[in-house]
Amino acid sequence: MLFTKMLHRALIVLLAATPLLTVPESAHAHSGPLNVIALNACQEKAKSDACEYEGGHNDLYIGTCQYMATALMCVRNQPIQKVTPKKSGSDEEHTHRVQTETPVNG
Repeated sequence: MLFTKMLHRALIVLLAATPLLTVPESAHAHSGPLNVIALNACQEKAKSDACEYEGGHNDLYIGTCQYMATALMCVRNQPIQKVTPKKSGSDEEHTHRVQTETPVNG
């Protein structure tokens, strides 16, 4: 009887944990390229130093350097701010020009 109850509990725990085991690795909330940027933002800094980094879509993340495992990482502690996109080399507005080919007469 005791063995049956233990087996029943083990089965319930296993069934409850199964959805967690089938979640794809890409679904983890804190994975991806921003982690690398957040790590780089704290290079040559100490724990609790102020840090910031720019993510995708012109988002500015502001926080402090905190240890995540054995590495310092910039952990956001303020609201995400929008920043003006940086212009590349020239001050001209970015435009697309269509170039037409001229047929070569042979």
